[in-house]
Amino acid sequence: DPCFGWLRVDWVLLSDGMRGNVIGISQEVVRLVARGGAHRIYQTTDFLALSPTNLSRNFRLKETIGISYDLQQEAVTSIPDRLRAHIEQRVEDEGYAGKLLNLRVEFERANTSSLDVVVIADFDGSLADLYNRLRRSMQRWCVEACNLHGWEIPFTQLTLHNAPAG
Repeated sequence: DPCFGWLRVDWVLLSDGMRGNVIGISQEVVRLVARGGAHRIYQTTDFLALSPTNLSRNFRLKETIGISYDLQQEAVTSIPDRLRAHIEQRVEDEGYAGKLLNLRVEFERANTSSLDVVVIADFDGSLADLYNRLRRSMQRWCVEACNLHGWEIPFTQLTLHNAPAG
């Protein structure tokens, strides 16, 4: 097993967006295999400069969905609870239930064109190779819940002002 001293490393996420399975570590180089099988070799100093996040133990995903201002009352009361229930059901349906360690759904902020609700999910590190798939799934589950409950997902608004003729 690849390790840096006491720290066991399998799946890492680098600050440049690269994600891969560490298959070898030496003082000189770190070898990664990305999803799909591409091999990458980094000088160890370059690898460490990319601030690797070890996903192998546990990891957190944080996704935000915006809903319409028409839902202002519900956005801070029932919507987070209903969205959480939907996500919990989908996690179970798709076989991740035993691997979801923590789930929080909260009102995040009043944004310019939407009321934002944040979904924070902690997963067991055994799912690290599915990191991006889980991110996409969380977005899909949020959209499914919006469709199911009739919650509008607004698009960014652009307001134009006419200058007085002069």
